[in-house]
Amino acid sequence: MDRDKRYHGWWVVFCAFVVALYGWGLGFYGLGLYLVALQKTHGWSPATISAAISFYYVVGGFLVMQVGDVIQKHGARAVVMGGATLMGLGVLGLTIVERPWQLYLAFLIMIPGWAAMGGGAINTIVAQWFNRRRGLAASLALNGATCGGLLFAPAFAWAIDTLGFAIAALAAVAFVLATLWPLAFLTLRPRRPGEHEPGDAPAAAHEPDGPPMSRAQLLRQPRYLTMVGAFSLGLVAQISFIAHQVAFLEPTLGLKGAGWAVSLTSVSALAGRMLVGLVIDKVDRRAASAAVLGVQVGAMVVLLASDSLFALYLGCVLFGFGVGNLITLPGLIVQQEFPRRDFARAVSLNVAINQLAAATGPSILGVLHDLSGSYRTSLMLCLALQVAAAILVLIRPRAVRRA
Repeated sequence: MDRDKRYHGWWVVFCAFVVALYGWGLGFYGLGLYLVALQKTHGWSPATISAAISFYYVVGGFLVMQVGDVIQKHGARAVVMGGATLMGLGVLGLTIVERPWQLYLAFLIMIPGWAAMGGGAINTIVAQWFNRRRGLAASLALNGATCGGLLFAPAFAWAIDTLGFAIAALAAVAFVLATLWPLAFLTLRPRRPGEHEPGDAPAAAHEPDGPPMSRAQLLRQPRYLTMVGAFSLGLVAQISFIAHQVAFLEPTLGLKGAGWAVSLTSVSALAGRMLVGLVIDKVDRRAASAAVLGVQVGAMVVLLASDSLFALYLGCVLFGFGVGNLITLPGLIVQQEFPRRDFARAVSLNVAINQLAAATGPSILGVLHDLSGSYRTSLMLCLALQVAAAILVLIRPRAVRRA
C-alpha cells in the first residue's frame, strides 16, 4: 500500500487532471464566453463568431489525430507546456482582434493547445503510467474536464463580467501558465526503466513485436470501426443536447431553472465518471459503455414523456451520468482489444473522428427545431442515435490480421 502511494503515476494523474481542468476551461467551455464577449465588444453576429468556432473544431480534429504520436516522440512534458502556451496566446489574441477574419488566426494558435490538453492527450499520458487500473486513473484525470465547466468557466465568466474581457483573459492565462508550467515540468517526466504500477507486470513482457498499426490499418479493423462508430453517434447526440439544453428547458423552467438543471447535469457527470471509474477495470468495457448509453436513452425517454419539473430535472441528472464517460470509455476499450503499441494512435484517431462527427450535431438539432417548431423531434433523434450507439458498441467482430 505504501509503495502504491509512492508510485509517481498518481502525480501524473493529478497533473493530467489540472491539464484537463485548464484545457476544457479555456478551450471548450470558454468558447461560449468568447462568443458573448466578442459580440458585446464588436457587435458581430453569433453566426459570424460561430463559424470561426466551427473552424476551430474541424481543423482541431485533424490535429488531434497526431497528438498521441507527438507525445510518444517528444514526451508529455514538452507537448503540455508548449500546448498550454499556444492556448494562452490564442486566447489573448481574441482580445485584440479587430476584424472577423482575425478570429481564424487566433483560433489557429489555440488549436494545437486544445489538441495538447484534450481527451486524446490525457488518455495517452495516463496510458504511459497505468495498465491494470487505467480505468480508474483515466476517470480521475478526466474529471478535470468536468471541473473545467463547474469551476474554471464560472470563475472566468465572473472575471470577464467584473474586469472586462482583455484583463480577465490576461489574468486567466497568467494563472494557468504560472501553475501548470512548474507542475508539468516536475511531474511529466519519462518513466524510468522498470518503473510500473505496483502489481502490474512490465508492459514489455507482453508486447508483441512489430511497429504500430497505421491509421489506415486501424480503420480496416472491424472492432475499431464499431467502437469509433458507436462513440461518434453517442457524442453527436450528447454534444447536440448540451448545446440546446438551456433553450429546451428555458420555456418551462425559466433561465435560472435551466441554469440549475445544467449544474445538476455537470454534478451528475462528475459522479457518473467516478462511479464508472471505480468498477470499469473489473467489468467488460463494451458492456459498460452500452449500459452508460442506456442510461442516457432513459434520460431522453423521461424528457420526452413529461414536461413536469421533476421529469425535466430527473432527465438531466440521468443524462449527466453519461457525460464524460463517453470520452473516457473509448480509450479503455482500445486498451482491452489492441496492443499497447497501438494505443496512442488509436485513441487520438478516435477522439479526432468523434470531434469531427460531434461538430455537426448542434446545427442538425437546430434545423430540426426550426422545421418542427419544437425540440421533440430533436430529442427523438438523440434517442435514436443513442440506441444505435448502444447496439453498435456491443458488436465484436474478429480482428483482421495485418499483412
